[in-house]
Amino acid sequence: MTASEPTDVSDYEAAGLQGKLQAGERLALIIVDPAEAYVNPECPLYAGVEDAAEGMRRMRQVATDAGIPVIITRVEHDPAGLNGGVFIKKVPALKWFEPDSAFSGYIEGLAPDGSDIEIVKQYPSAFAHTSLQAMLTAMKVDTLIITGLSTSGCIRATATDAMQNGFIPIVVADAVGDRLPGPHEANLFDIQAKIGEVVSGEAAAALMRGERA
Repeated sequence: MTASEPTDVSDYEAAGLQGKLQAGERLALIIVDPAEAYVNPECPLYAGVEDAAEGMRRMRQVATDAGIPVIITRVEHDPAGLNGGVFIKKVPALKWFEPDSAFSGYIEGLAPDGSDIEIVKQYPSAFAHTSLQAMLTAMKVDTLIITGLSTSGCIRATATDAMQNGFIPIVVADAVGDRLPGPHEANLFDIQAKIGEVVSGEAAAALMRGERA
């Protein structure tokens, strides 16, 4: 690339993308689908996202210490696949989230406990046909810190729906993951350009502790 050629970011900025959102005053942390299927090499859905899982555990501890609500989601489909609709037809790998699957449980250290809120979902977005929007509104949450799996699927869908429902989406780059680097990086780029903010774990932790730049 020569000095006169635009970078990806400068091209997007010139087009009127890459705007900035500021976190609000009431935050919640969501950990999207931290399923064992993604970190267990015995599962065909294994994605090698152990580093992202560790990032999720760090974010959860910070949120708990700061008194920030923690929401943890899981996917569950009935054995017949009826409640998954077209999605389960498109993605046969969803069979690993059926209740009797050996890989449908939570990643170690990321199962909900008595202080967390668990949401069961059937589709990529944590907002799709769940009580998440109503719950966040009732808690007067205005900003959703988003972690979990996977970046190109459920993370992007959840961030998009958060924005469309009036919540500021903040995606933690080192606490989300995907099975391939390309989709992971491309979707983080696109989320930052069009949907919300993509920040480091350090920056997200500072926000949850009330440390504003």
